[in-house]
Amino acid sequence: MTIRQIYKHPGLTNYRVYTVGDRHIVHTPSGRGEELRVHLHLHRIDATVSPPSGGSYDRVEVPREVDSQALQAILDQCKR
Repeated sequence: MTIRQIYKHPGLTNYRVYTVGDRHIVHTPSGRGEELRVHLHLHRIDATVSPPSGGSYDRVEVPREVDSQALQAILDQCKR
């Protein structure tokens, strides 16, 4: 599955950046968080994937120091 296919996953039509405490959070389909982490790394953004909680989503965490608008722009670009 490519990063573009992640965005076509039923149930996740749009990625959104949520800011919680000292980090930004992005949800991905279960098992696909690592692919997003690698994609963000290509844009020089450090991210971590939270261990799966058994739910239908992975949680990708990005330090709050990263501009949330720039992060959202990268996520929006992937959908094209």
